Amino acid sequence: MTVPSVIAACTRCREIADTWWRYGIVDDKTALRVEEFVFYEHLQDDHSGITLMSVTGCRSCEEAETMSQFAMPDLAMHRADGSHVDPARLHLVHHLLEQTAEIAATGRGAGTLISGQTFTAYLYHRSPDTEQHPRCSPDRGHAYHVTVELTAPVALLTEDQTIAFCTAVAELERDLQYRELERLVENDPDRAVNDAYGLARWVHATIVERLADGLGSYLSVRVDAPDAGPGGPWLFPPAVRGS
Repeated sequence: MTVPSVIAACTRCREIADTWWRYGIVDDKTALRVEEFVFYEHLQDDHSGITLMSVTGCRSCEEAETMSQFAMPDLAMHRADGSHVDPARLHLVHHLLEQTAEIAATGRGAGTLISGQTFTAYLYHRSPDTEQHPRCSPDRGHAYHVTVELTAPVALLTEDQTIAFCTAVAELERDLQYRELERLVENDPDRAVNDAYGLARWVHATIVERLADGLGSYLSVRVDAPDAGPGGPWLFPPAVRGS
């Protein structure tokens, strides 16, 4: 991910980004949302030409777009000057701020730390090809080798966040043993796990929920499963940060 050059060169953008990241580190959700609104207004007033992008795997992006199209008039948000606030653009501002650690004082000039964990999950699954690939039995599931890596600026990868990351991975290693792949997620079709790539995406989302806002954009998951089918390795996100 690359921050647009106009934002990297803007003093006000850097100030807002720095404040947003500091609130993220202490997990102050209310203050985070306030700064996102401040950043939204600043972009509208001074950088309206910047294109905001959705993020692969973010279910809230689609929800925000729907809200933008069908928002009820009495529920609409407005700025102090009376202008309408676009819920979709406001949500995407959050993703843009996730990319700004390197230009904020919080992360500027600092190196990065890497926290990596690897474990093996034994999972069985359903398969329509019963001749070439009969259904795995619960006592001899396929080996899914999962590598999780969190690479972030030193100031952001605090001791608390490192512990949260390691704890989340350890719990996954414990829980992902001899379970059915397709039943890792119940009653949520959008997060259904059907293959090794889906497993990588699900592991990513599960760990992100345990981290401070923004750190998820520095997380990558790799799944190697040579016995579960052709292809691989499977990566999430597909384009790893920095590549």
